[in-house]
Amino acid sequence: MTNEIIEDSGIVKEVRNNSVVVEIERGGGCKSCSMHGFCMKNVTSEFQIQTDLPLEPGDKVQLDISAVGRVWASLLIFGLPLAMLFIGFLVANIWLSELTSILLGFACMGLGFVIVRCLDSCFAKKLNIRIARKI
Repeated sequence: MTNEIIEDSGIVKEVRNNSVVVEIERGGGCKSCSMHGFCMKNVTSEFQIQTDLPLEPGDKVQLDISAVGRVWASLLIFGLPLAMLFIGFLVANIWLSELTSILLGFACMGLGFVIVRCLDSCFAKKLNIRIARKI
């Protein structure tokens, strides 16, 4: 896998010392993603990014986001709950009836979504995002 960079744009919301808080506008990279229909539309994401550029609140900036980071995030978001569904069903099916195993499989999938939510709060700030330029 190449270390391709996907570009998005965002608006500077706040300036702090050598970093800025940027609100990402969904669009550029999302349009090229085959899973764009599954994501929540009109939901913004804010990131604190280190930069030396002279920026002020309201400035529009071009962001470079690592494609590798996007792939890992997609695998985590879609893969973990699905894996938990199957593992929960298969393990429960050894000792319990089929209907109970199905219900436990879906409960495990729900737990997978909770785990993804917790991991998101821990690892979201570790995405490789940098400000390329002011637009």
